[in-house]
Amino acid sequence: MAAKSINIFSLIFLIAVVVFATQPGGSVLAKPAAEIDAHAPPFDSKSFLQSYGYLEYARLNLEIGASEEQILELAIKTYQENFGISPTGILDDETLSLMTMPRCGNPDIYGGVNTMKHRRAQFDEKPAPAGRR
Repeated sequence: MAAKSINIFSLIFLIAVVVFATQPGGSVLAKPAAEIDAHAPPFDSKSFLQSYGYLEYARLNLEIGASEEQILELAIKTYQENFGISPTGILDDETLSLMTMPRCGNPDIYGGVNTMKHRRAQFDEKPAPAGRR
């Protein structure tokens, strides 16, 4: 029962965000990343990926001697997978838009463990049959 209510809440929230973002003057989700604030300092995606654990994760999951480009590409792909974006490894407008949105300061990957996959698996699990808890 709890899993269904979480899924319904998530669906309602997603619909509300989409409706709000498509309204004139709506959310920054409807604007390309370059148009969010012309006076803001440039966004440092590499620092972002470092602070949320993605670069360390990529380094741990690639062979020794991988180039910085390969590490950065895997870090971006992992971020995209965690947030439901097609994992291209390219820092496109959709990825930048998500990266520049306000969020908590907790890393998504801590000590080489991708906590985003753990949380997603936790909600995707089917509930145990009645009487088997």
